[in-house]
Amino acid sequence: MEEKEIVVLKGQVSKFENQANEIQITTPEENESALNLKAKLKDLGNQIKTRKEAITKPLNQALKSARELFAPLEEKFENAENMVGRKLLDYKRKIDEEARKKEEAIAKRVEQGTLKIETAERKIDQIQRVDKTIKTDHGQVQFRKIKKMRIVDQNLIPEKYWVIDEVLLRKEVLAGVVVPGAEMYEEEIV
Repeated sequence: MEEKEIVVLKGQVSKFENQANEIQITTPEENESALNLKAKLKDLGNQIKTRKEAITKPLNQALKSARELFAPLEEKFENAENMVGRKLLDYKRKIDEEARKKEEAIAKRVEQGTLKIETAERKIDQIQRVDKTIKTDHGQVQFRKIKKMRIVDQNLIPEKYWVIDEVLLRKEVLAGVVVPGAEMYEEEIV
């Protein structure tokens, strides 16, 4: 049944598309004919939209329900994952800081001449560190450094990086607010 409806709609769209390509408006009668075609097209557009929404609305509702169902679980999962991640990073930072201090102490002893370089190298190799990739029974955990950006002073950012909020600008201008560099105008559409 659904496929037959689509075939009928396709046929109507093709017929109207051909009429739209062939239409010439040079007389009042042709204008009247074009107005009728426009009205028929609008009606057909409503039929297409209604048929499409009969299919998509239940799907969208199901998608919304699934998202609502899983949202609390995903939130708790994300919290737990972030908490463990923070604790792992805290531990790694602590171990790295301890390793750095031990390396400095060994380097200082080498400089003072109280420790041979060979012994220092052996001691540095024995310092406990956290590996960048750790494999477990359930997978692996990888520590990575990623580059990020943060704005420290908005006033120093050059103009080329600022983006206009067109939605807010349109709302204000259409409400009658005078904004330099923007204007309200009217455009005729059919």
